[in-house]
Amino acid sequence: DDMMMQRKELMDEVLLERRRDRRHKNVRFALIFGGIGLVLLSYLYVFVVLNGGVGAAAPAGPYAAIVQLKGPIADGSSANAVSLSRALSRAFQDPRAAGVVLYVNSPGGSPVQSAIVYDRILALKAEYPDKRIVTVATDTLASGAYFIASATDKIYVNRSTIAGSIGVVSEGFGFSDALQRLGVERRVFTAGERKARLDPFTPLTDADRTKIADVLSEIHAHFVDSVKSGRGDRLSFEAEGLFDGDVWPGRQALELGLVDALGDLTSVL
Repeated sequence: DDMMMQRKELMDEVLLERRRDRRHKNVRFALIFGGIGLVLLSYLYVFVVLNGGVGAAAPAGPYAAIVQLKGPIADGSSANAVSLSRALSRAFQDPRAAGVVLYVNSPGGSPVQSAIVYDRILALKAEYPDKRIVTVATDTLASGAYFIASATDKIYVNRSTIAGSIGVVSEGFGFSDALQRLGVERRVFTAGERKARLDPFTPLTDADRTKIADVLSEIHAHFVDSVKSGRGDRLSFEAEGLFDGDVWPGRQALELGLVDALGDLTSVL
């Protein structure tokens, strides 16, 4: 009898343990499948809801390829020369794209990154002479963004778009007086007496001012020459401050020849 009872208790424990294992497995499966479901829902939310729904099928006839230029232009940002050049190349190479729209909202940025994209647009226009590229700007089309846009065939803006800013700026701070008041001694060792030029912890010299002015003047000349080449006689060259870094709202930019017409993405398409 004792042996029978022990066997029965042992079998009950084994059965109980198996039930526990099944429950744990069910819980694990539920967590795994629940996690997968959550990932899928997140994917759908990001790519369907936030991006305005699933894109429609490509149209049967020719269409315009859209390349977006959003935010500051800089190496490492989303609006960098490599990414923009690749997107523009794909747009021009698309055999069903009848033309390209550069959709812009940018305050500008790096003159080098902007110049690279400008040159890429000119090269693509020469390679695909039957395809037009136009710029449509929203809030801002300034500085480096305008540099790039001046390479396109036409520029469309809103009446309140801020456009222009054909200039170059270099900004910084000087802390030499603050170090003296704090009793801090600045120690810099260089091979080449001008290597530490524009050090914010040393006083600015006349030679420093002359040098940075020369550098900015050369970059500005590159900017101005590119805009003149791209816009040609559409520009009002007699307008005061046209190349002095000033900005204008859309209607005034149109009067100055900086842009070609007022419009938005839908009307231009």
